[in-house]
Amino acid sequence: MGRTAIVTAWLFGMGLITYRFISRQHQPPIPGSLLAASGTFALLALLAEYEPAGAPAALAAWGFDLAALLNLLPGSLAGPAAPAAAAPRAATGPQNRGAAPTQTGA
Repeated sequence: MGRTAIVTAWLFGMGLITYRFISRQHQPPIPGSLLAASGTFALLALLAEYEPAGAPAALAAWGFDLAALLNLLPGSLAGPAAPAAAAPRAATGPQNRGAAPTQTGA
């Protein structure tokens, strides 16, 4: 279960990262994001070489894919972040035009 599941999870993760970059930025993914995700899966594959750790490593690999699918991972591992909402506009009015303050209660 270990090796095949990890390779399948890695391919799914690479496809997810590529899809997100192309759909959001209209360009292929940068090599650093693919390298970071591939390094994570490579370490899990190295862990899976120890037979009793094969199933937990495969579950962790699919867990990373699920977290990336749900946008729970940092941007470098899961693809580009979604565009942020626009900042709220500043209030307008006489208090913001540089007018002199008025005296109160005299």
